[in-house]
Amino acid sequence: MTATGAKPPRRAAESTAAASKKSQPRKTTPPKATAQKKSAQKKSAQKKSAQKSAPAKVAARKQKAEDNGLGTSVGKTVRAERTRQGIPVRELARRLGVSPSFLSQFELGQSQAAVNTLFAIATELNLSLDVLLGNSVDPERESASETKTHEPRISDCLTFRSGVRWQRLANTPANHHVQFLLTEYEPGADSAPGDAPQTHSGDDYGYVLEGTLTIDIDGMRRLLKSGEAIHLVGNVPHRLRNETDETVKAIWFVLG
Repeated sequence: MTATGAKPPRRAAESTAAASKKSQPRKTTPPKATAQKKSAQKKSAQKKSAQKSAPAKVAARKQKAEDNGLGTSVGKTVRAERTRQGIPVRELARRLGVSPSFLSQFELGQSQAAVNTLFAIATELNLSLDVLLGNSVDPERESASETKTHEPRISDCLTFRSGVRWQRLANTPANHHVQFLLTEYEPGADSAPGDAPQTHSGDDYGYVLEGTLTIDIDGMRRLLKSGEAIHLVGNVPHRLRNETDETVKAIWFVLG
């Protein structure tokens, strides 16, 4: 058989077909479709993230409201009385030994004061603690024969910058001049700096529920343990601290 009539080898034919297949362009996803898919995936991830963070945001708002509590109404009371007496912000700040910006923020409920600063404000403006914290019971509307219960609300709480927290336990008529408080002292909490103990009108009666509270009375140090009580004369310099690693809880009746 001549070379002209011979068939090409099978291996050569297969090699030619493979080369032809490789030379064909691959199918690719259009760029527009890819971008749309990525955008949809991104939106889905953002939606899931928002759903997860929603409870956290609600909790944060609740915590912020709780931290403010009585602070907003106390600040408004201070501002109203300061304005009524015609005392400029700078002048009252000078008397208190704080900055004017801090006092302005405190009046707006945006900053927390130390306990001794709150008492100093009450003294400078000639306000009782009872008036400063406010009362929600009108003595003319409250019948002497009625027995009322009071459930503490967020608006009954006042948090101080020094780790102290007050919670008003009962509404009291304004003419009683008394505050019934549950106080909490975080580890390291301090009601006043060492060189500026608090003083105020009236008297304090305290009872420790949990922990050990350190009380400095006119330079004398005393430890008040769970189950122990004390009477403090308001105009005698005093300071309340928690030097332990556990939260201290106490009940206080503040008169005057």
